[in-house]
Amino acid sequence: MLFKLLIFPGFLFLLLCAFVFDWVDRRMLARFQGRVGPPWYQPVADFIKLPTKEDTLPQGVNATVAAALPMLALAAVLTASVYVPVAGVVSASFEGDLIVVLFLLSLPALTYFLAGWISVGVYSILGGHRSLLQYFSYEVPFLMAVAGPAVLSGSWSIASIVAYQAQTTWGAVMQPLGFVLAVVGLIGKLKRDPLDIPKAKSEVVSGSLTEFSGRKLALWRLSMNMQTVVGIFLLVNLFFGESRFFDVLPAFPVFGLKALSILLLLATASAIYARLRIDQLADLGWRILAPLALLQILANVGIGG
Repeated sequence: MLFKLLIFPGFLFLLLCAFVFDWVDRRMLARFQGRVGPPWYQPVADFIKLPTKEDTLPQGVNATVAAALPMLALAAVLTASVYVPVAGVVSASFEGDLIVVLFLLSLPALTYFLAGWISVGVYSILGGHRSLLQYFSYEVPFLMAVAGPAVLSGSWSIASIVAYQAQTTWGAVMQPLGFVLAVVGLIGKLKRDPLDIPKAKSEVVSGSLTEFSGRKLALWRLSMNMQTVVGIFLLVNLFFGESRFFDVLPAFPVFGLKALSILLLLATASAIYARLRIDQLADLGWRILAPLALLQILANVGIGG
């Protein structure tokens, strides 16, 4: 258990994946834009550089709360990773762990809002309020989309959902609409283009994190990179779980290819779509995504029945 928590698929493995995914994402996005992109060691260099910078906060900001928020976000992501299998290996599993994972992955969005709320800068406050409005726009469709595989399998355990797909077929094949909605929800959760509204550089600088620097900013970026890894791994398990057609291949490389495919999908969306306004996102979330997610849930109930 200690090996699973600290090495694989625990903290050190997630840390390595966070750096690798960040580099691959930046390289793919650079290629889409006709640039070269950073070298392989750039994410590590950025993370090492930030703690050496001066850690300052504006006058009037509670230093204790400002230090606790990124640690809380990182702790929530690491705790969620305990229940997300990696190539069939999971640190802990129980009936209902999917609900726990979804709750834990929602905490970074709330801490991001609080980071803007406790700040005194206009950009931080505006970015925090934008993040909360965005949270209410994407979270409901995302929750209904990832609930689809649970409804089909009759279980709220991620490991059981993966095993169910080995007996039938991938969740993305049985419910492609649910997979698309889950990807859109993940983009909103990660605040990536085109849903980077809370931290749009041309409008609110870095949003809630404008006033953060040094070690605090390093922890914020690490928690976001790890949330990307855990979110992608979650979608791989829910929609591209075990399959009878890949039994002859090693599980870990196949899992890695699935994860990189979803990362490529996220990078493609960031490159080809322009940023939405917050009112456009709210309209998209409640008028289009939520009804479609509800339709997918009803279809899953009909198939399961």
